[in-house]
Amino acid sequence: MIKEVFGTKSVVQNHSTVTECVRYDVVDPKNTKDFFLKISFTLSIENCNLNITNYTRYQQKLFRLIKFMKEVRGIGYKRISHIMTEKGYRSVRTKSILKPNFIFSIYQKGKLREDRLKRKYKSTIEEIMCLVYDL
Repeated sequence: MIKEVFGTKSVVQNHSTVTECVRYDVVDPKNTKDFFLKISFTLSIENCNLNITNYTRYQQKLFRLIKFMKEVRGIGYKRISHIMTEKGYRSVRTKSILKPNFIFSIYQKGKLREDRLKRKYKSTIEEIMCLVYDL
């Protein structure tokens, strides 16, 4: 006697490390017969954390300050540039003055990076098949 159970696509939060099939000895409560259970499925995981470079502490500080002044205080890029220059902040690579276009670039790229790191991905289990063999 063979029973086949087929599932449909579903989204799961927790994942098992099972990749192909699992063997369990199952006892039927009515018959006390032994069964062989085979479960197979395809687990698809989406992720784009392959090439993430880390900001240095100085880069993080620059981005946090620019983001605060832009979003909370509502200050423009030219004024932010002037404030940062007065406080002695310089560009990361060339140590030059932070011009308004540098401020814009730091803010824009930092926001893109934040969005990318906060993005959530769904994992799916497909082609679920469960076979129960009577021994």
